[in-house]
Amino acid sequence: MNKKTLIAFCLMASLTATAQRAKIKTVTPVAVTTTVGKVPMLPYRLWVTYADGHGEYRQVKWMNAALETEKAAADANKYPAGSSYDVQGYIIGDNKTAAGFPISAHVSVVATEAPVPQPKPVAEPLPLGSVQLIGDNRLTHNRDLDIDHLLTLDPRQQVYNYRDTYGLPTDGYPVSDGWDSPTTKLKGHGTGHYLSAMAMAYASCTDKAKRQQLKKNIQYVVDQMRQCQEMTFVYDKQLGRYREARDLAPESELRQLGGTWKDFDRYKTDCAHYGYGYINAIPAQHCALIERYAPYNNEEGVWAPYYTVHKQLAGLIDIANLVDDKKLAAKALVIAKDMGLWVWNRLHYRTYVKTDGTQAERRAKPGNRYEMWNMYIAGEVGGMQESLARLSEMVADKTEKAHLIEAANFFDSPAFYKPLSRGIDAIRDRHANQHIPMIVGALRSYRSNANPYYWHIADNFWDLVQGRYRYAMGGVGNGEMFRQPYKQMVSMATNPAGPDINETCCAYNLAKLTKDLNAYHPNDARYMDYYERVLYNQLVGSVNPREYAVLYQYAVGLNASKPWGNETPQATCCGGTGAENHVKYQEAAYFTAADTLWVALYLPTRATWQGLTLRQDCTFPAQRSVIRVEKGKKTFTMKLRVPYWATTGFSVQVNGKELADHYQPGSYVTIDARRWQKGDSVVVNMPFTRHLDFTPDKMDITRKQSYKPMWAAAFMNGPLVMAAKDVRSWDEATLSSEADADRLSFVPDYDADRHITHYFRIDGAIEDTAYVDTTTLTELLRVAEQRLAEQQAWDAMEKKVPEFAPWAKNGIDEMRSRYEAAKAFVANHKGNGAVVASELNAALSMMRPGNLAEPADLKELLEALQAARAIAAPTQRLKDAMGYAEMVRDYVNDGSGTKDLIRRGLTGLRAAMPAN
Repeated sequence: MNKKTLIAFCLMASLTATAQRAKIKTVTPVAVTTTVGKVPMLPYRLWVTYADGHGEYRQVKWMNAALETEKAAADANKYPAGSSYDVQGYIIGDNKTAAGFPISAHVSVVATEAPVPQPKPVAEPLPLGSVQLIGDNRLTHNRDLDIDHLLTLDPRQQVYNYRDTYGLPTDGYPVSDGWDSPTTKLKGHGTGHYLSAMAMAYASCTDKAKRQQLKKNIQYVVDQMRQCQEMTFVYDKQLGRYREARDLAPESELRQLGGTWKDFDRYKTDCAHYGYGYINAIPAQHCALIERYAPYNNEEGVWAPYYTVHKQLAGLIDIANLVDDKKLAAKALVIAKDMGLWVWNRLHYRTYVKTDGTQAERRAKPGNRYEMWNMYIAGEVGGMQESLARLSEMVADKTEKAHLIEAANFFDSPAFYKPLSRGIDAIRDRHANQHIPMIVGALRSYRSNANPYYWHIADNFWDLVQGRYRYAMGGVGNGEMFRQPYKQMVSMATNPAGPDINETCCAYNLAKLTKDLNAYHPNDARYMDYYERVLYNQLVGSVNPREYAVLYQYAVGLNASKPWGNETPQATCCGGTGAENHVKYQEAAYFTAADTLWVALYLPTRATWQGLTLRQDCTFPAQRSVIRVEKGKKTFTMKLRVPYWATTGFSVQVNGKELADHYQPGSYVTIDARRWQKGDSVVVNMPFTRHLDFTPDKMDITRKQSYKPMWAAAFMNGPLVMAAKDVRSWDEATLSSEADADRLSFVPDYDADRHITHYFRIDGAIEDTAYVDTTTLTELLRVAEQRLAEQQAWDAMEKKVPEFAPWAKNGIDEMRSRYEAAKAFVANHKGNGAVVASELNAALSMMRPGNLAEPADLKELLEALQAARAIAAPTQRLKDAMGYAEMVRDYVNDGSGTKDLIRRGLTGLRAAMPAN
């Protein structure tokens, strides 16, 4: 039996052994308190003990996720202080009932607010430059591949758009490509990611010559950016001061401000009016347009104005923090500060917040941030709040510091934040990567504003994502969107674009959020258990180890192949985060306080801390790690994470002596304070244990057919998702016995590539057949009715506000059909209720916002593209048109394309085709 088949056999054997012994005997009781007016945060995993004495963590699905149910729980009149109630839940993947193993949580409502941590974190990760990956392994290979690729990128290309935007000559500067190309309005996003990646590469690189070249290229771009920025330092004698952001486009002008490419060409001729400190690769009017609620429309509107600003601020801040050239770091910081103050000036003087009234009333006057930041993609601001909060921590001037803190909180999104602060799941149906960075920003601003509101937003969001939205490899999303809670399998199995559903940017930002939350609760292993999951699987697995290319949508599901591409930081958003991901694997390996070191990840690294050098020798991934003191002496406490999956065989020896006789998975084990010195060693053994990571919904439908409902699960080997090769159908992915192991060949997902399957249907008999699901269809009907009502209200408007319908046509039409079928079933109970519910569920999951194109809208473009490919000797013009059309096709299938992009692509193809 070969190694891969052995892995498959062991996994399958583990599955069937669990089925035989896994009669759940006990589950950790759940009793929580919640503040009146708030929804309780219930645990997303619980420790279960089986009849044979074995124990492990299992995932939980709570039956209070319906929006109306959450709103009721947050109603102080229904649940006043002193009241209590129970919430039904199930251990998923268990066959005690069709819904799982039944449990309940007892909730007590209290008047007092829950305690929150102090604004200053308990611990901080060691700086990136203080931890180096060592050895010859996948991690160092990926790092070096990324660094070498970054060094091939021409820094002149990164400044082309700046010079063009500020009216400087561009001869000799290569035109940028991808989402920084002349045909997109996201210019500058790639340069920002480039700067961050270069700074991280500089901090992580061990080759002196390469470090020098990295710094030289960083210096070149920073110098050019400052040259452009200084062109906005224009003194206006009439005003008696420098022109500022607030002076750009007075309200009467703003209401008529154009968003066409012709308008943008005109704006580029007058950078003197951008306002003091503006630095961006696209004119300042792009930021002003969002104030009059210009929609996401690349031809006549905006893309995401402040998203690009954030990427550049983040890149400059990373340079200031990670590059050890004081003069260069100071220049990067002053550029970022001046731009941060431009943002403060613009938003302080020209915007406001109005939350009441109709949408038309809220938009009657330009500049309502409630509306601006709640717009799909157009209102995507990236991590503006985070970067401005970081800037406020880095400047010394008290006035500037106060302005930057205020500017950070100008990016609050009340429509998103307020429900989350109360525990209401406002995540559902939102653009995923538009909103995850907002949460990162809320948490970072908590350090400065000390308002518990922001802590609750971040804390609640993270808990909800873990329980309701994540896939086994740690990522989230389908078509760039969060869908309905607890619906991962239906999203995966019915996605129109196939199994490429899990945007890598989301994994990047969830890892960042988790790292920052861990700084407040470094003894809570849940955070680094998740960080390990998303790092070892999706992030490490998102770069092609053979030739540099990274992933936009990650491959998840049945017969998936990783869609490699995004070779430059500007190619797409995930090309940008992809350039960063692989030069910072070690950033959360160690956390420290004054006298405590947390070993959060078992990675081959060398770390320096307060005169001490630690070396951690292990493979990747590690089942054994040896931590040695290489240099120095220091008295401190060491804490070692016991991963949630380490249920058998975990041990720790300190200088050869066993530390304890029991280690609880999902916790930290403490080595009490001692004087550490050279030669001391800690040996951690953690053999991988195999377990299943279930989806909370059963696999019972695809876009083409229905199936018998079965639990679906990914096989986990320790922290690793295991992917099986060459499984082509859900019938092949249905497992019933050990005999199925003979046809499965598993590899770790990070090392997988083509035709891989991550989830399997697990066949098993239901013990208690009396259970009837009476809630799922009711909840789905309520969601469908709400969407239909939204569409009907918009259809009835004489003046359309907003100008696009809530939902795209094909999706709403399909959902309406499924809704009518579901209503008919409720009325006469003819047919299969489970199938009816699944079909409605699938239709809801495939819907897109009204300003987005749907795959069906690509018909003419695809026909024209096919005709163009038939040309034997295409001209360069036709090749370019085909490239643009292919890009548009991918945007639409991925869930971010608009009809204006399709029209431009179709026009370009037709114009470039040879005459008949």
